[in-house]
Amino acid sequence: MPLAIAPAGAQAPLPAVGVAEVALEDVAPASEFIGRVEALNAVDIRARVEGFIEARPFAEGQAVAAGADLFLIEKAPYEAALVAAQARLAAAAAALTDAEGRLARNLELRRSSTVSQATLDEAQAGRDTAAANVLAAEAGVRQAELNLSYTRIQSPIAGRIGTAAFAVGSLVGPSSGPLARVVQVDPIRVVFSVSDRAILDLRGATGGASKEDLAARFTPTLRLSNGTPFAASGKIAFAGNELDPRTGTLPVRAIFPNPDGVLVPGQFVTVLIRTTEPRRLPVVPLGAVQLDRDGRFVLLADASDTAVVKRIRTGRQIGQTYAVEEGLSGGERLIVEGLQHVRPGAKVRVMPASGTGAAAR
Repeated sequence: MPLAIAPAGAQAPLPAVGVAEVALEDVAPASEFIGRVEALNAVDIRARVEGFIEARPFAEGQAVAAGADLFLIEKAPYEAALVAAQARLAAAAAALTDAEGRLARNLELRRSSTVSQATLDEAQAGRDTAAANVLAAEAGVRQAELNLSYTRIQSPIAGRIGTAAFAVGSLVGPSSGPLARVVQVDPIRVVFSVSDRAILDLRGATGGASKEDLAARFTPTLRLSNGTPFAASGKIAFAGNELDPRTGTLPVRAIFPNPDGVLVPGQFVTVLIRTTEPRRLPVVPLGAVQLDRDGRFVLLADASDTAVVKRIRTGRQIGQTYAVEEGLSGGERLIVEGLQHVRPGAKVRVMPASGTGAAAR
């Protein structure tokens, strides 16, 4: 078979390279601690009166608002008890009216010495007893109203409710134990421990700042168990006032917003503490940095799709990237794939680097 001969003047195809935009990231050094997620508030829902559950207007695991109905206990017996208490109050009020009238008549007769002092005293005692009976009947009405209100069990806090321990139709009462549990998940708390040495190092680095100053100066962020960062930063809310003698650590609590419920009580996370003043620098992958006799450099694709050398001064290594102290400003098209086929000053065919989602410009 005859060999195919390229036409005269034909050019070799341009080498393809994968590029990614140089990103700016906060490279301020961070201290890492293991933290545990806790709910700010958790409430066991209990019955305060006895009765059969008539309704359970919630789905297990759902978010509930403060004041939302959770369990409805049969109220007919408590409505009847309230009516009976109101009747006793009406009878006591009528008796008081009669006793006050009798006392008024005896006072008038006593002025004319028609009745004895003993009879007047008896009328006075009868009026006082009737007044006390009214107070007792009013208390009975209030208690009956309370018992009736207890048949409607509501959530005292906003949060997420767990499984229900009793189904509709179950007989419950004060001795039944928790009916369900509501846990507040937004905001949520992360608890971690800081060693005595770390505290002293931080205070030394900040000129002897107090615990309150350190809490205001440093911002906590989280890394989840799968290695992904948690979207929102938190705020240090509490630092203990004494070290645990067994571990030599100080308990610290930080509060984080959790609107999507990503953080779950009992979950373990990595807490990263860095200063509230970020230091944003360009970061480049380790594999994109090359070294020759003049130092470190990277290859960029310029506006004309030409590979150019850019000398850089790298800073600290952060995971699989270098922070760049000098040489880059962010936004440049960094060649990260196909470096072995690239010659500085040569034209290249620019493509987005695989897995980066960066688009060639």
